[in-house]
Amino acid sequence: MAETRGTFEEQLQSLTRQVSFLQATVDELSARLSGLEKGKALKEKNLEVSETIVPAHQVNISREGVLKKAGTGALLPRVATVCFALVFALILRTITDNNIINTQLGSLLGMGYAATLIIGGWLLYSRKSRLAPVFPACGLLLLFSVVLETHARFQSLSSVMAYIILFAAGAVVVSIGLRYRASFQLCIATLGSGVVGWSINFKYPLFPMLAVLLFGGCVAAYIANNKKLCPSLRWTTFGLVFVFWLFWAFKLNVPAACDEPTAALLYLNWFLPLLFVFWVFYTVTNLHRMATGDEDLGFFESLLPTVSGVGAFLAAWSVIIPWYRSTLWLGIVGVLAALLHIVAGSWLASRNKEGAIGSTTYTFAGVILLSLGIAAIFSNLLWAVPVLSVSAYLLARIANRWQSGGIRCTSYLFQLAAGLVALSSGIVAADIASPLVGGLVIGILMTMSFLQYSWCRSHNPPVMHSAFFSWLDKKDFSAVILLLTGLISGFFLLRLGLFQILTRTTTDFEYMFRGSQTVFINLGAIFLLLAASSRKNNELLTVAIVVGLLGMLKSFVFDLFGIKGMPLVFSVFSSGVVAAVGSVVSTRWQGKKEKLQGSGPAGQPEKSDT
Repeated sequence: MAETRGTFEEQLQSLTRQVSFLQATVDELSARLSGLEKGKALKEKNLEVSETIVPAHQVNISREGVLKKAGTGALLPRVATVCFALVFALILRTITDNNIINTQLGSLLGMGYAATLIIGGWLLYSRKSRLAPVFPACGLLLLFSVVLETHARFQSLSSVMAYIILFAAGAVVVSIGLRYRASFQLCIATLGSGVVGWSINFKYPLFPMLAVLLFGGCVAAYIANNKKLCPSLRWTTFGLVFVFWLFWAFKLNVPAACDEPTAALLYLNWFLPLLFVFWVFYTVTNLHRMATGDEDLGFFESLLPTVSGVGAFLAAWSVIIPWYRSTLWLGIVGVLAALLHIVAGSWLASRNKEGAIGSTTYTFAGVILLSLGIAAIFSNLLWAVPVLSVSAYLLARIANRWQSGGIRCTSYLFQLAAGLVALSSGIVAADIASPLVGGLVIGILMTMSFLQYSWCRSHNPPVMHSAFFSWLDKKDFSAVILLLTGLISGFFLLRLGLFQILTRTTTDFEYMFRGSQTVFINLGAIFLLLAASSRKNNELLTVAIVVGLLGMLKSFVFDLFGIKGMPLVFSVFSSGVVAAVGSVVSTRWQGKKEKLQGSGPAGQPEKSDT
């Protein structure tokens, strides 16, 4: 009986608590209802609830979800705005296609509607509306489609007017993007206008107007980069410009006939002036960036002087040859441009004493332009060889003065380029038409290569501000390029002289010429072996071994089965001399090495145990 009474009392207490909680809840709801009727704001209060009872209205429901983000954010409102804008455009298109209004009026209404969207977007940007990005983008894309269709399909819009409309609309949207820092609007305006401009009368577009349109995109990309907006826009606009000039130069370079109608069709008279304007723009803006910028140079700034300067020169050369024949004035302009680049490089080096940042790019472009300009003046590429070779030697000395590892590495590349140009231009051929000119050019190449190699081996490369010499080539092994260039050019110089002598003195020309070349190779190996032995130089020894192996290969593989008589005797004998000298040098080298290893710490011989 007592247990039943205890259970009944517990149940009564539980019911009492629940009734009290329900009464408190009803009172609170009544207070909220009266507050709503009076228009007062609600204030939430934390209710103390028994741990065993969890009211339904206190269940925590997550409020951050995809639907909330889409509904209260910018996605769904912008999608709805795009749909409504498209509906009105489709209505205009429908009534135009059904001849309710004529085509010209429909096109004007479409372009007016697109302009309204662009202006409306500007107003919304000024009010910081989240729907602002939709209107300029939709308006510009709609304008692109209307201009293309009106010009190509209905032919009621001239090409000049189409380009003017594209330029004006693009300028307005670019202004919006720059003022309100909207990268998306900048990309649509610059790239979209350029691509649509390409589409107008493709294959034979209005080249001057298209060039002006692309130039506007380049200016917009430059201003945007200065404002730290969309840095990649420089690359895309530069790519469009590069393809444009490549396409125009190709059209002018391979015409069916170089006559007046073709020149008028391809706008020949506009090519060189517009090309000059683009080059000046890229040069001036890049110099301004290097002179005023506090940040390190990027890949774009480093690449631009060479690509723009050399690319413009080559494009002009490819057009001038078929149309104007003479390249004298082009060469003079190229030399002046080269001097401008070199002066700019010197100025940048004087501004930045440590590492001469920025000077390498302009010096590199200047030397290439100088060699091409000299070649254009004389209408022969072989004259680029001495220019490159002498410039490489001078750059090596300048690099030490400016403490620029980049310029020193560039000097190696120029000496190598001089050798490659000599090989490709045919100047190393033994039967060259002008042996004196060939000998002079090859002699300059050989002399400059050996002088540069000797100077570089007595002066260590600058390590600071040079990733190449501080990380990739710490011991300056790349200078071997200079030695190899000098040896190869020296061989071809001796080969040229041998050809001139043998053609006048002997009837057994072929065997003597082939055998004598082997002798020259082996003599070079002997000279290198002796120089390596006297200077204790492992680098010279390695090169000597390689040259000696090449001489033996030619002697015992090619000469032994290809020639006969005394030329073969001299060839094999010279190989034997190389082997003998190599044996002597190796023995002396090993003996001196063992002697050094047997010396004590103070340089005295160690006493042997008895």
